[in-house]
Parts: sequence; C-alpha cells; structure tokens
Amino acid sequence: MLAIFRRSLNTWPARILFVLLIAAFGAWGIGNVLPDILGSDHSAARVGGAAISPQDVQTAFRQELQQTAQQLGGADQVTPQMRMMVAEQAAARLVAQTAIDQMANRMGLVAPNADVQREAFAMPAFQDASHHFSRTQFDQLLHANGLSETEFLHLMQAQIIRNQLLDSVRASVTAPGVMVKAVYAYENQTRTAQLVQLPFAAATPPSPPAAEVLQRWYKNHPKEFSAPEYRRITLVVLSPDVLARDVKVPEADIKAAYQRMVENAPQTAEKRSVDVVIAKTQAAAQAIAKQWTGGADWAAVQKAASAADATALELPNITASDLPSAALAQAVFKAPANTVTGPISNGAAGWAVLDVTAVTPGGAAETYAQAAPKLRDAIARQRAVALVNQRVNALQDALAGRTPLERLPGDLGLAALKGSIDESGMTEQGQPAPIPGTSAVRQAVVTQAFKQGVHQPASLINGPDNTYFALTVDGITPATIKPYDAVQQQVLASWTQAQVQREQEIAATHMLDAMKGGRTLQGVADPLGLQVTTTPPVTRDGQPPAGVPQNLIGPLFGLKQGESTMIETPDGFVVAQLSGIDTPKPGSDPVGYQQLRASLASSLADDMQAVFAGVVTARANPRINQAVIQQIAQP
Repeated sequence: MLAIFRRSLNTWPARILFVLLIAAFGAWGIGNVLPDILGSDHSAARVGGAAISPQDVQTAFRQELQQTAQQLGGADQVTPQMRMMVAEQAAARLVAQTAIDQMANRMGLVAPNADVQREAFAMPAFQDASHHFSRTQFDQLLHANGLSETEFLHLMQAQIIRNQLLDSVRASVTAPGVMVKAVYAYENQTRTAQLVQLPFAAATPPSPPAAEVLQRWYKNHPKEFSAPEYRRITLVVLSPDVLARDVKVPEADIKAAYQRMVENAPQTAEKRSVDVVIAKTQAAAQAIAKQWTGGADWAAVQKAASAADATALELPNITASDLPSAALAQAVFKAPANTVTGPISNGAAGWAVLDVTAVTPGGAAETYAQAAPKLRDAIARQRAVALVNQRVNALQDALAGRTPLERLPGDLGLAALKGSIDESGMTEQGQPAPIPGTSAVRQAVVTQAFKQGVHQPASLINGPDNTYFALTVDGITPATIKPYDAVQQQVLASWTQAQVQREQEIAATHMLDAMKGGRTLQGVADPLGLQVTTTPPVTRDGQPPAGVPQNLIGPLFGLKQGESTMIETPDGFVVAQLSGIDTPKPGSDPVGYQQLRASLASSLADDMQAVFAGVVTARANPRINQAVIQQIAQP
C-alpha cells in the first residue's frame, strides 16, 4: 500500500492535490498564524533595521503634549484628535532623527566627549546670572526632565553629530541675486500720499432725538449698556517673582557674580556715524573730496555724487562689523572726526571719501554699584525658580488630596487672592485685579477662570514664566443689562456718536467717488475748506510716521499711482490719494542689502535642511506601528 502511495506522489493528480492543499493552508491555516508572527515586533517604528521603542516615543509625546497644552491654555483643551496628531508628530520626528543618525554613522562622523561636554556646559539654560556655568542649575534641570548627566551628554553627542551633517547641507545654500533684489525692492519700496482728515470732532452733532428713538437704540444695542460677567475666584500662585522677594542674597555672592560678569562680558564696541561717498574711479572720488573739503555741505556732496554716478550713504551709529568691507571699516574707524578723508581704495567697490560726523567710544562693564541691584535680583529669581521646582510636588500632592486652597500649607510661599474678575482681569470696582506675576501669568489666570466650571476641583496649572497656579470658581455673576434710567446719558452719547460717524462716512464716500471720477484730492478738498497734507515716505512694515494711521499702510500699497482710498480711524475718516512710489536700488544701502541676503539664505537653508531630512528618511524605508502610536495617544 505504501509503495503504491509513494508512486502516486509523482503523478500529476497528486501534484495538483498538494497545490490545492497548500493554497488551503495559506487561506485558512497559515493566514491565521502570520499576523501573530509579524505582530510580535512591538516597537513603535523601524528605520533602516533599527527599532524605536514605545518608551522613546512616549517620552517625546509627553514633552510635545505639554507644550501644546500650555499654548492652548490647559490640558483640558487638548482633544483626542490633537493627542493623536501630537503622537504622530513625535514618532515622525524620532524617525527622521534616526534616519539622519544612521547616515551620519555611515559617513563616519563623530563628536569627541570633551567637545560634547564643553558645548553642553556652555548652553544658556545652565548659566547663572553672570553667564557662568552653574552646576546646581544643571543638576536641577536634568532632574526635572528625568535625565542623568550621562544620558543628557549622550543626547547632546547625537545632536552634535546630527548637526555636523545638517550644517554641511545648509552651508551650500545661497540666496540667488534675483530673489534678493526682488525682496529688497518689495520690502524697501516707499510711498507717499496726500491726505484729508474728516474727524468726528469736527462734525456738527445732531439734535437729541425723541425718547422713543433712544429707547429703541437702547434695546437694539444691549451689549453697550450691560455690566460684564464676573467670576468669583479663589487663587493660589507659586511664583519665583513672589518667592524672590524673600530670598536673601549674601553680598559675597553678588560680588562673585559681578567679578564673573566683568571677566566674561565683552566690551561695548565703538560706534561711529559717517557720511561716505563711493565712486567708481579715483578721479571721480578726488573731485568729490575737493568739493567737500572746499566747504560743500552734505546735500551738495550728494548731488555731486549722483552726477558722477557715485553712491552717497549716511550710516548712523555703526560698528566696524556693520560695514560691507574690511578696507572701508578700517578707514572709517581710523579717520578723525569731522574731517573729510579720502580718496581711499575700497577694493573692487571703487574709491571712498568719508566724513565721520560722530563718535561713541566703546565702554567697559558697569560699575559694581550700577550692576549690584540687577545681579541681586537675577540671583534671587534664579534661586526662587529652584524653590518653585522644590515645592511644586508638595503643592501637587496637596491638591490631589483635595485640600481646599484656603488650607494649603503655609510654608510653600504661595500668593493667595480671592475676589471677582471680568474677562479683562478687572475687578467690579474697575481696577486691575492684583494677580501676582507678569502680564502673561495674569492672562493665563483669567483665561483659566473663564473656562473652568463652578466648584470644579482645583488642579495645578503650569503657567508662563516658571509659575504654577490653581484656582476654583466659587460663583458667577452673569452679564446683565443696566436699567435704561441709569444709562440714559450713555445711550444718548452712543446714538449721537453713531450719527456723527455716519455723517463723516457719507462725506468721505462722496469725496472718494468724485476722485474716482477724475478729480484730484486737492480739487475735491478746496471747495469744502479741508486741508490737504502730504505724508513722509512710508514702508510696508515699518512704523508709520506721525499723522499716518497704521491701517492706511496696507491700502496704500495696494494702489496704483493716482488712485485713492478711504479708511476709518478711532478719531474719524481719512481720504488718501497715492502721490508717489519710490523703489530704491540695492547699492543705496549695502549694509541692509547684505543683511537681507543673509536672512534669505538662512530661510532657504531651513527649507533645504527639511527637504534633505525628508529624502534621507524616505530612503531609510521607515515603518511606523500605527497600533502602538494609537495606544500612546490614549489619555
């Protein structure tokens, strides 16, 4: 029987049967086993054969989630969808770092331990008030982040090696000249306009209306005549600004900090203001120098430079490093003040003639008497930050035990407040609530108060500026409309202001329509007895000159020459007609032009670095375990 069976194995019917059996196992048996085998890899992600553990992603996720919660005003503002997005971003960041680290390793990049330690200890986060490395601050920050010194230095070493690779990519990036010129022209273009002001104060107020009109106005604008919602809160704040008041700083510590400051602080660089003309030829420079030394003023020198195709520059309060060439910097900072100097060779740029109009000598460090109060405050706050870090766990434990805010331990140094505030942080008496801390802390407290439920248990909030706070909302006084009799004069003033505003808007609209019909602003304004003024040159992003409303800048740069617009300001309406457009040439501001080139190159380098990191990551064939990421993102 066995012999017959063996012989049958070589027949085609038997072979077909085995193929069907294998297919059946694939569909029913092996198919159920493979997921278990493939799913046995519990890593969060794999990059080029290297595994990223769930713990690493969990740590990165918690750090990024904390930052997101602070930006949104509290952990309760983070939705499940946001948590998932943050978890995916944390995993993607670790995947990219791993891919870049693998490429750096293949290239043989290294960072010696001594260099890693030196760079780590020079980080600003570990510096004391005198910019000197503080071992105490170093240990405290590492402990707060759950890191040992060895772990931190290992992370630093990886980052330094990573930066070697990325910096080599960035170093190859330059900003194309065409781009720099276009952006320079866009950012530095100036415009002038003619303006007519139509102030509300100049309009004739209407006669008071009938009582029925005012009562209808009162009913139609309830928000104007309502008292705001107030929330009664109990608040405690653990703040370095409060604790620093009681920190005693020995005189010896202040003197030691001052000594370190003197040793490490750079001297203030000398500054000079200079008028300079750069000519293409020595002969042209000599002619300008002769005219200048002969008594010509700067305006005449500028005209002469323009006629000779030379560049005339005014450079106020510059240091040597601000000048575009070493030759020009040396000449400017060796030249005597108020004396025409030159011609001086400026290399390929031509020949320079200059006059130093002002000199601000370089200065030494502050005296001890000047620096001591600031050093004392800085040391006290630094030590207060350490006290906050020491006490925050005790505060957290007390709140977790549902200890009422009024009964929290008195040795924590908490600042306490009880009272009513509105959404702008004002009390019912119209005064700013005495919330301790900076304006950022104040805003964080008010925001929390108006999103927290009444009698909701207090939870510890990690606020701005190393501050922690907790509060309870003890009650709410809803916004209520005030009785008509109590606000009758306010209603009349509101109605009158609205009529005046409407009258001036109609007048401005009529003027604008007339100008669109072909009339000039002067031609429209004269019959109305309105004064026309001309603005100084304004730029897109700069602070507007006095008399030019901020909200006029945008519309002006959207007009063609001769076109008009109107805007409303808090004081009235403004009708404007664009009268001039000036686009400067790069040669008129070589310092600013070079600074823009450097800024654009840095932005392009950021983009190139991101592209490079994306390509390196894609080539590493990363695989992210979505099930693990979803588990990490769960509350």
